[in-house]
Amino acid sequence: LVRHSLVTRPSFAPSAPFRFETMGVGEAAIPPRSLILCADWCNILAGITLVISFTIIMCTFTFKWIEMPPGSTWHTLMQVTMCAEGIFWALAAGMLARVNVIVNNAAGAVIQVIICFGGIFFAISGYYDGIPGKVISLGYIFAPGVVVKDCVAGESWTAPVSASFADACPYYGITCFMVATSFGLRGVWELPKNKLVSPFWAVACFFIGAWTIGVISLWGPTILDGSVSYSQMENPSIEMYSQKTFAWSWIHIFQVIGASFLLAGGVIFGMMDSVFTCGMGGNGNTEESDYDDDSCASA
Repeated sequence: LVRHSLVTRPSFAPSAPFRFETMGVGEAAIPPRSLILCADWCNILAGITLVISFTIIMCTFTFKWIEMPPGSTWHTLMQVTMCAEGIFWALAAGMLARVNVIVNNAAGAVIQVIICFGGIFFAISGYYDGIPGKVISLGYIFAPGVVVKDCVAGESWTAPVSASFADACPYYGITCFMVATSFGLRGVWELPKNKLVSPFWAVACFFIGAWTIGVISLWGPTILDGSVSYSQMENPSIEMYSQKTFAWSWIHIFQVIGASFLLAGGVIFGMMDSVFTCGMGGNGNTEESDYDDDSCASA
C-alpha cells in the first residue's frame, strides 16, 4: 500500500507520477513515516509563524494599531517569528528532499532544495532584521549592500543608506518559492479537484500564497518604483519612505493573505498525512487506488 500523499506531498514536483518505477532510475523505497510527519509539522509551524509576523507588520504600518520601535516586544516577536518561519520552511524542505530521494523522485528532490534555499533566505532576513522596503529599485536586489550616499541621522553622526543583503533576502526567498510552486502546480494540474483535502488544492494554496506575496508585496512595488536610487535623494533617510515599497502600506494586507494560503497548503497536506491524529486514521488512509489511474500516472 502506497499512500498518495507520499508522492505528491509538497514536493512540488513538476510531474506527479504515482508509480514509483516512473520516478527515476533504480529501485524506490518507502520513506519513514516519522520523516513525513516532521516535515508536515515544520510546514504548518512555518505558516503559523509567518502569519504572526506579517500580522504584526500589518497592524503596525497599515492600520497603526500598535507601535514597533526597535527593541520593543512587538519588534522582537516580529523578528523571531520571521526568522523561525524561514528555519521551519528550510527544515521541511530538507526532509522532503530526503523523502524524494528515497522514493527515487529526482525532480521532486531538486525542487525541494530550491524551497530549502528559499527558507534559508527568509531566515537570514529575519535574523538580521532585514527591511525589504529599503529595496526601492531592482538595482538593490542585484547589488545589495552598496552604500550610495551618507545621510544625516541626527546632529552627531552620519549613517550610510542602502539596501543590505538581509534587506534583499526576502526577494531571493520568495522567488525560490514562486519558481518551485509553479512547477508544482503544473505537475498536479490534471489531478482531481473535487475535494479540498487533495494534492491539487494543497499545491494550489502554496502557489497562490507565494505569488500573492511575491508579486503584490515585493516585486511589484519595487519594479514600479523604476530606477530610483538613494543617490538621487537629498535626504535618503526621509525620502525613501515616499517610495512605493514603503508608502503602499496596504500591501501588508496581502502579505497576511498570502501567508494564510501558505499555511492552508501546509494544513491540507497535514490532513492528508493525518498529522492531527498522530498519523492514524482520517484522510491519511486514502489509498493509492483513489488517485492511481492512467491520467494521474502520466501527470
